[in-house]
Amino acid sequence: MAFAMSRSPPRYGPFRADDAESDVAPYRHPPPPDHAAIRTEMSRYFKRRLGRLKIEKTTTTPRGQTIDWIAAESQIHGGQLAEPPPDAAAVKPRRRQRVARAATPELADTDCERGPSGTVPVLRKKLDALPFTVPLCLYLSKYRGAEVLSHRGSDILVPDGDARGTHWTASVGQDLICWGSEAQYSCFDPYTASSEQFSLIQTRLLCDASGVRQTVEAGWQEYQGITGDWIPHLFTYYTSNGYRWDDDDQGGYNTDVDGWVQVDNLIFPGSTFAPLSTIGGDQREIDIQYRLYNDNWWLRCQGRWVGYYPKHLFMGKGSTFDNLADHAERVEFYGEVASFDSAATPTDMGSGRFADEGWKQAAYIKNMRVQTDRVGGMTPLHLSRVKVSDSRLYTIDVHVPSDTDWGSFIFLGGPGA
Repeated sequence: MAFAMSRSPPRYGPFRADDAESDVAPYRHPPPPDHAAIRTEMSRYFKRRLGRLKIEKTTTTPRGQTIDWIAAESQIHGGQLAEPPPDAAAVKPRRRQRVARAATPELADTDCERGPSGTVPVLRKKLDALPFTVPLCLYLSKYRGAEVLSHRGSDILVPDGDARGTHWTASVGQDLICWGSEAQYSCFDPYTASSEQFSLIQTRLLCDASGVRQTVEAGWQEYQGITGDWIPHLFTYYTSNGYRWDDDDQGGYNTDVDGWVQVDNLIFPGSTFAPLSTIGGDQREIDIQYRLYNDNWWLRCQGRWVGYYPKHLFMGKGSTFDNLADHAERVEFYGEVASFDSAATPTDMGSGRFADEGWKQAAYIKNMRVQTDRVGGMTPLHLSRVKVSDSRLYTIDVHVPSDTDWGSFIFLGGPGA
């Protein structure tokens, strides 16, 4: 589904010494946006993408999401979808010390109208609800035009003249050759202060061997500027070029760009779930797994293979063996808050409670595991790195590994500024 547009990757300014000493990008006040021009550009882009879909039915969910149902094979030239990985043998559960239940995807609700057999759901963009504050080339980019470099073992955003914002993380990771990851994520609804800010918890698998960062990412995110509402959604994201720019077959969120192939007819990038966790009350969670299988990065959620990113997205001009098409070099689990309209924010990470408040208060990621062979073998996460950008705003409580039924786990979060 290639789509050509007259967009060029943003150009970057020089890497400065003061950038290297900080783990957050300096905030720069952008020029006032031309809302009318941005609205026109973005509306044309998403309407042309919509026009390329072979829609067999359109439905609206009780939560106001518009779903276009397309023939699954229409996403692939030649119409042959990849086969998903085999399901792993069930693991005998240990006695649970803390009880949480699975959150339910909205399309599983009996009140939700579904598409015909053989079709898959694609979430339609809520154009009327978007803020239209940045040009399309920056809107599609996760970090609004910043390039990610590695310096002294940490990731640093190096913005160009148009890149904006600040971000904070609370993360754990392991450096090793691997082919997948899995964990369960608590489903709180974080407060986000504006449409130009997001809050997420996620996993990221990355490879730098070719000299350019490549990632596949998935998790739980509230980001009104992307979804058009103030509730959290399942998201996917990938980059093949170090976050320099996002475009078809280069990187981007969900189905905002070409790359993602949808397979499941129940869960999709942009899915909402209910009920959600409440502070001091019922705890809900989603299970997310990535697995490299037969040259595709497959995403599994709540026990269902949702879809995949094909190998060709990560091939570039290098060898088959030095990029994400063959393996990952690091796995990370973390919370992140980003603000593109201010240098400080009261946006929540997780539940908005600090990590040391623990069970039923703070958000968590539990049973963090890494796929350590090509055939699906999983081992608990061990630590190579722990990072907290600013412990005054957000914190992390690490139990890696633990001898509990939660395996390797973390609590994380905070209320921000």
